[in-house]
Amino acid sequence: MVKKIWKYLQVTLLTILLSISSLSVLPVAALDEVKDDTDLSKLELYQFTLTQENMEIVSQSASVVKDIVDPNGSWKQATVFSLKVDKNNTAETFNEPLKLKFSNAGTLYGKNVDVFVTVNKVNTTLLTRNSEYNDPNKTVLPFLTVDENWGTKSIQIMDYIYPTHPNITHNLEGAYAFDADVTTEFKYQDGTPCDIKMVMLPSDIDVVKGSRKETFSIYDMNNSVDKIVMNNANYLTRTTNGDKTTWEPSDGRGTSGDAEYNASGFAVRSTDNKMHFEYTTTAICGGLFGFFAEAKAPEPTKQVDKAEVPAKIGEELIYTTEYTIPTPGKNVIGSLSKMSMTDEFDERLDFQSATVKLAGQTLTENDDYTVEKNGQKVTVHIDKKHLGKANSGKKFEIVFKVKTNEKIVDNGTVIKNKVTQTVDNVITPSNEVETKVLYNKTHEYISGTPGKELPTEVKVLLPDDVHNIPNGTTVTPDTPKGNVTKVSVPEGNWVFRGYDKQQETINNKDAHFIGVWVIEPYESPVKDVAFAADPTTSIDNKPVKPGDELEYSIKFKNTTTSQRDVTMTDIIPENTTYVEGSASPTGTYDAVTRTLTLEKTGLAADAEVVFRFKVKVNEDANSVVIENTATVKSGDNTFTTNTTKNPTPTPPLKDVHEEGKLDTSINNRPVSAGQILTYTISYRNTTGEKRTVIVSDTIPAHTQYIDGTANEAGVYNPTTKTLQWQKVDLEAGDVVTFQFNVKVDADVDGEVIENHADVDDGINRYVTNTTKNPTPKKVTPKTSDTMNVWLYACVLLSTLVVGMIVLQKRFLMHFNSDKK
Repeated sequence: MVKKIWKYLQVTLLTILLSISSLSVLPVAALDEVKDDTDLSKLELYQFTLTQENMEIVSQSASVVKDIVDPNGSWKQATVFSLKVDKNNTAETFNEPLKLKFSNAGTLYGKNVDVFVTVNKVNTTLLTRNSEYNDPNKTVLPFLTVDENWGTKSIQIMDYIYPTHPNITHNLEGAYAFDADVTTEFKYQDGTPCDIKMVMLPSDIDVVKGSRKETFSIYDMNNSVDKIVMNNANYLTRTTNGDKTTWEPSDGRGTSGDAEYNASGFAVRSTDNKMHFEYTTTAICGGLFGFFAEAKAPEPTKQVDKAEVPAKIGEELIYTTEYTIPTPGKNVIGSLSKMSMTDEFDERLDFQSATVKLAGQTLTENDDYTVEKNGQKVTVHIDKKHLGKANSGKKFEIVFKVKTNEKIVDNGTVIKNKVTQTVDNVITPSNEVETKVLYNKTHEYISGTPGKELPTEVKVLLPDDVHNIPNGTTVTPDTPKGNVTKVSVPEGNWVFRGYDKQQETINNKDAHFIGVWVIEPYESPVKDVAFAADPTTSIDNKPVKPGDELEYSIKFKNTTTSQRDVTMTDIIPENTTYVEGSASPTGTYDAVTRTLTLEKTGLAADAEVVFRFKVKVNEDANSVVIENTATVKSGDNTFTTNTTKNPTPTPPLKDVHEEGKLDTSINNRPVSAGQILTYTISYRNTTGEKRTVIVSDTIPAHTQYIDGTANEAGVYNPTTKTLQWQKVDLEAGDVVTFQFNVKVDADVDGEVIENHADVDDGINRYVTNTTKNPTPKKVTPKTSDTMNVWLYACVLLSTLVVGMIVLQKRFLMHFNSDKK
């Protein structure tokens, strides 16, 4: 067991040693500390705006109270955040009490910047139980103020309220001090990584109260700070405790004016977009904190000699960059230690040369500057001898020459380029320039009709090629020359159907459009039919009735490219009669052949003519279909129109049968008393559409309806002796048969039993044929004739006498046989 533990410890120790060894070789940015005569009060840095107007509370713990100081006198409004302290404790820790966001605090390099202030922790310390402490109404300790009473665009970390505040009475003053652990951060609103180096100017760190001093501290300074600049007059002392480096006054002499920056303050630049610091108060003490960037003005500028370049190898581009040497103690916080310009060229460009000028004078490579090439990245390092204050504000010019390589053929995206100026470790990008890669737009025509080649008349309409179009451009095909989209030939019209695509985005190649032409036969005329009273509504394939007046129309369009004479010939349909004088344009009618001939001379290309005439449906036209077709001759072409069809109605049929014998009609045959009859009404829907059919039938005299014999849900009304049916949604062409039974009355005596039905399909109303069935007449004696009575009495008496004689003879014969 002991051996296993020892082995485990060995492995662990070895791992720790390896880790330390690997960490020791990691590159660490060297902290640059400068102490010289730089007047830090004269810095002209870009300050971000932190005001009440752009402030947003991201989070606020329950231990924090927010108060608004009302404007009074010369004091402006202030927002104060305070902590609810427990007077029973001499020290308290408040974790994550507050986080603020200041939106649109500034704009750098074309991007909007937000500033976040996070109070990570506040440790409070009770210094004295003064009258404020003993006042039970005083319960909160101020720790952060946002206003513009002390400075502008800044926050104040202080243990009291600076402006007079008559409307706020619960704050403590002079009893407590605190240590505030704070992180501030720049963020681009577009979400891209923020490359702005944060600069702070902690100043006026000079308060000493007993054993407690005002202090400013930075966490992990060796890794988080890039540069610290102090004036020679600075008297702050620095100590390090763990990862925290602290500056504090050596005595309580106090400072004011420029000395607040040069004697009791300094400038510090972070390695990135954040700063993690601590500020300590002494009870009635505070610090003003603004947040800055070394935004150099003007920024580097970039130009390119060509806005467009063909997609060919060996095309030269010239990039020219101008930038200004910043002024130490003004644009940047201290003297310059290094400066370079870096250009990373597109993979389609090969670097050729670089020329550098300072204030118009051409510099010498490897003496005044060096060129470092790493792949597509080219960096010009300026020699330190040119970075002194004497050259502050002077301009450098760098000219880079490049040429396109073979990759330009396969990649036509826009060539983008910008340069980055690096002063110490502060990076400033230039504007971005673009060069578009150019391509062509071409066209091709093909035949869309199998077996047919395009004629020359079509080929000459192909649009010309279009050159020098940037990659990524969305282009559309050009119309045929002269906007001609139809070419007439003897076989018909060649018609342009369009291109294979409506548009194309040029993507590393030329845009190519394929246009399709097809040959079409000349357009055929169209025949239609309508009621004369409503000639605009087609009734083709719809029923008509005897007596209806119909109007026929034949529409013909001249789809050739030349004027034509047109003749229309039409044979008047059977079962109709031509309406004299109804034709247009004018023509002739041959009554013998029933043929109508109409003409239109000089019909222009693409013009239309409509031939019209009227007919009347004959009265005997039942159960027939009225059909009509016309012939149109145009030039050498003859066309036959479509055929219109109009069915005439088939009236419903009434019939009568013996019960159970529906296949045999007994219409007009005699029936007897007590006989059961079956009536049927057959209806065919010839309306051409789905209909609801209503049938009514009055039970014939001398019969009685037999309950329950009506089919199709027929309803019988005994009061009116009427049956009624309703057949819903009978499809076009379908047949329905209604039937019912009656019984002939016993006392019929020669009457004729007649029956018909009424049928309504919503369009037509019919009265069916009438069935007829005679009944026999009874024969009876006339009891008032005396002569007939005596005659009948004599006949009866004679019959009785004859009967008695016959009986007597049979008796005697039977008696004699018994006697023998």
